[in-house]
Amino acid sequence: MKLISLKFIFFFILIVSLNKNVAAQNNSLVNCASFLTSGFVSDGQEYLANLDENNIAKFYTTFYGGSKYRIIACTDINNIPLILTVYDTEKNLLFCNKDHNFINYWNFTFTSTVDCIIEIEFDVEDHIKDEVMLLIGFKEK
Repeated sequence: MKLISLKFIFFFILIVSLNKNVAAQNNSLVNCASFLTSGFVSDGQEYLANLDENNIAKFYTTFYGGSKYRIIACTDINNIPLILTVYDTEKNLLFCNKDHNFINYWNFTFTSTVDCIIEIEFDVEDHIKDEVMLLIGFKEK
């Protein structure tokens, strides 16, 4: 009887651990690079930022015309949708993941060089004291 109980406890702990790991792989900071697939290569930077008092982190970058890019937003914050928004420097909206089921990455190509503002945001009232990561990948030609 004791052996059966120990096997049951071990099995239960194993299942709980596996479920926790599967959920954590969604878009955690540790697993962020796993979204660089399909021939995309990292630009070599991990852009980390703390959220401001409005729960927004802003990143400024330049994308060169003719190159195919993937931007990836990652966080260890669970149960709150991560909002990924890309604007040009005139604040014209280029992409928002709210329209795409809050996906944490976006593939795109610009025809000319564009300076952009990328925002990672959480739409909650309480201030979240945590950091987020942005990865930028490009597809080698």
